[in-house]
Amino acid sequence: TLTDPETPNAAGHHPSLSRLDVIIGDISGPAQNQDNDHNPTTRVASRIYRAEMMEGGERLTARWESAARSDQYIRLRGTNTTELEPLQDPMGENPWDDLWFYSNPIFIELEKSAATEIQ
Repeated sequence: TLTDPETPNAAGHHPSLSRLDVIIGDISGPAQNQDNDHNPTTRVASRIYRAEMMEGGERLTARWESAARSDQYIRLRGTNTTELEPLQDPMGENPWDDLWFYSNPIFIELEKSAATEIQ
């Protein structure tokens, strides 16, 4: 559940959430190259459009279910655009027409069964 305010922001604009992306990636331990900022397993697992969300005033609620099969992280990305991925802003673009936000990641660590630990 998130808040999409009905009132204009401090700049007088009223951007509106168009979509949430559910982003997941596997966690496999410390990175071999600490300067690498890319995880090749990271992917958009689902796109949830505003029409699919429950609305209650300023509150939007989205649901997504999946079973984790390995240690992973999940985060949300939201936008007011129809672009599938963020693109570099062209010179002179109104920044309020192209907004993106990212949630902090939630880390999921699966418990190892006793049988797995013995092997």
